[in-house]
Amino acid sequence: MSYVFSHAFIPLSILFIFAGKLNLEPKYILFLSIFGIFPDFDAIFQHRYTFHNIFILVIPILIFIFIKEYRQISGMITYYLSSHLILDSFNGGIAVIYPFSKKILFINTEIVQTFNLKTISFLYDYGFVDKVVKTIGENSVYGIMSSENFGIVVLLVIMVLTYIIYQRRSW
Repeated sequence: MSYVFSHAFIPLSILFIFAGKLNLEPKYILFLSIFGIFPDFDAIFQHRYTFHNIFILVIPILIFIFIKEYRQISGMITYYLSSHLILDSFNGGIAVIYPFSKKILFINTEIVQTFNLKTISFLYDYGFVDKVVKTIGENSVYGIMSSENFGIVVLLVIMVLTYIIYQRRSW
């Protein structure tokens, strides 16, 4: 499972990398990183359900769309919340449309090697299940790249695409 540190540090690091290119205020990047761990506050209620769904993104996205002076802040909040959902999707799953369904969306993508070091495999599995899932090759193989690392790659790709779109709009 993802750790609190990962949910705050990974998106914070990615935002700092692109801060200058996207004109992001470093102080906001740091202070808003709390939103990277916010979804885990649902451990009090039903973990991976109450705050681990797409509906947690509605308010910051609406602020981004309709209130121009808060776009930078709401955009970063949306990124932190989204990054949490993406990382957890690649690491056990999330209840993406809770409360309408308790089904867990999971994505497992791993590069693994057998313990005898003879075979390297790309393992991929996804879908909706009734409970949080374990990783694919948990007991039989040596992990080269975990599913959560693929989630980090997805976050980097999203930020690169955001930068490209931002640059094209600046023309």
